[in-house]
Amino acid sequence: MLSEPLSLLILLAALVIAVFAPAFHYHQFGEVTRMARDAGFSALLICGGAVAVFGTIRTFRREIESRTCEMALAHPVSRQSFFLMKGIGAFVAYLIFAAIVFCVSVTIVEGAAVGGQIAKATGDLARLWGPCFVAGICVMILPLVVGAALNRFAGCRFVLSFFAVSAALALAAGLWTACRNFPLVVRMLPVALLIVFLTLVLLLAAAAFAVRLKANAAAACVGVVVTLLVPAVGNYYMSDALTGGGSVGWTYVGLAAAATLPLALIFLFLGFNFANGRDMT
Repeated sequence: MLSEPLSLLILLAALVIAVFAPAFHYHQFGEVTRMARDAGFSALLICGGAVAVFGTIRTFRREIESRTCEMALAHPVSRQSFFLMKGIGAFVAYLIFAAIVFCVSVTIVEGAAVGGQIAKATGDLARLWGPCFVAGICVMILPLVVGAALNRFAGCRFVLSFFAVSAALALAAGLWTACRNFPLVVRMLPVALLIVFLTLVLLLAAAAFAVRLKANAAAACVGVVVTLLVPAVGNYYMSDALTGGGSVGWTYVGLAAAATLPLALIFLFLGFNFANGRDMT
């Protein structure tokens, strides 16, 4: 999934939203960090969902249509195990994507908070604090440069190199932000986990439908699932709960995980049955 050029483009789009949307002066209206939070969580929800769904469908369809799954199924590996392992791999790839976006988001939110404090002290307009803004830009620009250099001189795959460097830089930025403002990271983490729960359901739905259907048909079926889940999205997208120093309790996160589990198991069971009923060899 992470070797797909589409994944790189979606990650860049997510980082552009998370970094540059709060850079405008519009975030001075109301709470100074609100636009930074909303931009980061929106990028995680929309762009992360796109990577999870389309990346999962592509990786399953590529294995089936190229018949490379024959090598796995020629060994004592059941179709259910093949489906489960591919699904876990897709989810791990999504988690890497989500971790990059989350780490950059917390850094930018910290930049908005510090910028607001500076503006309050000086009477100037609220702006993102420079070091945090630069850190966000570096997570976008430096991986492109390093990835191109590794591809040119070491023969490494450009997109994978980009993701590896981007993940390392984002993690460094996130750790730096946690050292500066650990309570901020603790407050934002539950909101991000809720989005991950929702995306996991969509990823499993994409995996299940991709085993039985062509890519376009599988994507259309996931679209139906998304439509059915729209009324529940507000229970997983809780950015507004952080307004005014608020937080999302871990008890609520646990309840959301428990509510998500039946849906995840339904699509996992569906995927097992589709994989068992399809001749993938």
